[in-house]
Amino acid sequence: MTWAWILLFCGLLPWTALCFMLIRTSRHVRALPRATRTEHPLVSVICPARDEADELESAMRSRLADPSTDLEFILVNDRSTDATGAIMDQLAREDSRVQVLHVQELPDGWLGKVHAQHKALEVASGEWILFSDADVHLQPGLMSDAMTWAAEQGADHVALIPRIARGPWLMRVCLAVMMIVLVAATRLWKANDDKADRAMGVGAFNLVRRSALQKAGGMEQLRMEIADDVGIGTIIRESGGRSRLAVATDRLSVAWYRSTRDFLQGMEKGAAKGGGRMGLFLRSLLILLLTLVLLVPFALLALWNLLPTAVGALAVISCLIAIGTGLISALRFGLPWTWTGILPVGLFLTLLVGQRSLWLAIVRGDVRWRGDTHTLDSAREGERVHL
Repeated sequence: MTWAWILLFCGLLPWTALCFMLIRTSRHVRALPRATRTEHPLVSVICPARDEADELESAMRSRLADPSTDLEFILVNDRSTDATGAIMDQLAREDSRVQVLHVQELPDGWLGKVHAQHKALEVASGEWILFSDADVHLQPGLMSDAMTWAAEQGADHVALIPRIARGPWLMRVCLAVMMIVLVAATRLWKANDDKADRAMGVGAFNLVRRSALQKAGGMEQLRMEIADDVGIGTIIRESGGRSRLAVATDRLSVAWYRSTRDFLQGMEKGAAKGGGRMGLFLRSLLILLLTLVLLVPFALLALWNLLPTAVGALAVISCLIAIGTGLISALRFGLPWTWTGILPVGLFLTLLVGQRSLWLAIVRGDVRWRGDTHTLDSAREGERVHL
């Protein structure tokens, strides 16, 4: 039974390492503290949207419920074909803090979302800028909490992790696994380490000091960076600024993907980090191998009757560590924890979703995101975030 011991340890060691990474991240990335004061400098809230009429109004009204006069809202309709622009105009008529920009064309060499953020930044007047997706819901007072924490930390950039609300079952099954992958790939436990060589950013809530962003080169530095949210934290830290990350799942939520089709299409952008076709192929093989290794303890458990007692006992322990890792991931970051009971199913489905994204990019030779198509070469040339 030497083969069983070898396979077991091949699965046990990675899960133990991943569990340690999650615990370490939980210790260093804490919940956003609540503020005792509400005054803060003017913040320009920039929200680009493209064809998001189904969620835009309810999300924006949650923001506008904050009565603060220290906020201005710049909504950017990025070439939408649905009612997104009309909803924005209606919100502007109801609230004097809202300004709407309608973008009709996308210049060469720009991603749509980054270009929309860039155009909004040109008219923003705030000392601080909040880049936030259009489907994000905020509780009143969150901005004061974030601004107070930024001042206490001496931060130039603050990113907050939201709770992911609703979504299709496929996405919810995969979320805990995807968070584990994110923690490992980005070394998330280093997000608040000023000596680290990278920083984190979150599309739901990226708060940045305007002067620090200008020093870093502005959004032009990220014109073709698909991971623009992480990119903001990256360029701030590279230019000498201080970046901070916290969890705000009790006050911040996002309706990430509303359908299985949206989820699958959204995951396709991940292929932009794989390089050319050969790089994507090698990454596909590596992901397949790692997933099979992580599934080993569960496979051995299915062979319980054929295993020595000691191997079977360790297989059970390995499976418990794996499920515990998924549970930590879910509970710490506000994800649906009930799905962690079928973690191997989530792991297998995440593999399929990832392989689909990689092989579509290999076959097509491009990456498709937010209605636009970008060649693998252009995505690689504009890359600022390396995973």
